[in-house]
Amino acid sequence: MNRPAVVIEPRRPLARREVIELAVRQSGRCACPCGEKLNALTEGVTDEHRIALALGGTNDLENRELWRTPCAKAKTAKKDQPAIAKCNRIIARENGTRRERKAIPSRPNAWAKGRKLPTKASRNAGDKLAGYGADEVGGMNQDGADQ
Repeated sequence: MNRPAVVIEPRRPLARREVIELAVRQSGRCACPCGEKLNALTEGVTDEHRIALALGGTNDLENRELWRTPCAKAKTAKKDQPAIAKCNRIIARENGTRRERKAIPSRPNAWAKGRKLPTKASRNAGDKLAGYGADEVGGMNQDGADQ
C-alpha cells in the first residue's frame, strides 16, 4: 500500500514582529517545562515548531514557540529526531523500500543443548595432563622427590 508522498513545508524564519509577538505571548519565558527567562545575549533563543515540519507541522505562528537554545537542542535530539526516524522507517516498510534486516551470524555456543562440555574429570583422565605423564606433573619424579 503506497501512501502519497508527504510534502514537507520548508522552514520559514520568523520576522522580528513575530518573535516579539511570541515573546509577549510566552511572557518572556522559555516554552519548555523549565520556564526560565529567555536571554538572547547569553544562551540564545531558538524558535521551535511544536509539531516538527517533518511530522506534518506548519510554519504558522500557532505552531511556533521560543525556546532557550540548550532546551531546543535537547528537544530536537531526544524527541524530534527519533520520531522523524520512526516515521521514515514506517513509511519505508509500508512502501516496500526498506530491505529486511539479516540475522546476525552467531558463533557456536559452548553452552548450547546437546553439546558435551569438558569436565575436570575428562581433562585429567588417562594419567596424562597436557602431554606429560602423571609422574612428571608438578616437577616430581616417581620417587616423590623434587627434580
